[in-house]
Amino acid sequence: MAIRYSVHTNTLKNAKTGEDKKSVWVSVKSRSNYRMEDLVRELSGGSPAKKGELMSAFIRIAACIEEKLKDGHSVTIDGYGTFQLTVQVKEGKENSDFRAESVELKNVIFNATRQAKKRINAAGFERFNEDIHPRR
Repeated sequence: MAIRYSVHTNTLKNAKTGEDKKSVWVSVKSRSNYRMEDLVRELSGGSPAKKGELMSAFIRIAACIEEKLKDGHSVTIDGYGTFQLTVQVKEGKENSDFRAESVELKNVIFNATRQAKKRINAAGFERFNEDIHPRR
């Protein structure tokens, strides 16, 4: 199944020149959100014993990744990608000497490997048409 995308445009007037500047970008249109329980159901093949084992494994893996991130590590899943933290200076602390109290977590990011991106990209793309596809 192809990955759906939509095209967006925006026109802004340049305050100095008065000229219109058009920008165009694309974004993925998600079909739905797969939760951990959905993945477990799919992977277990309907086996209740496998469901329990898989759910337990997912929970343990997520907790382990979180602990390693808390300890200052990045975490790589071979062939798929790396989880790592980004930080920022707290609002109002920009002019301080950046002590630990001045810094906070900005985000946990995931960077896919080149191989994973290539495998996913192989699905291909189809333009989302609101007249054909139901709204989310």
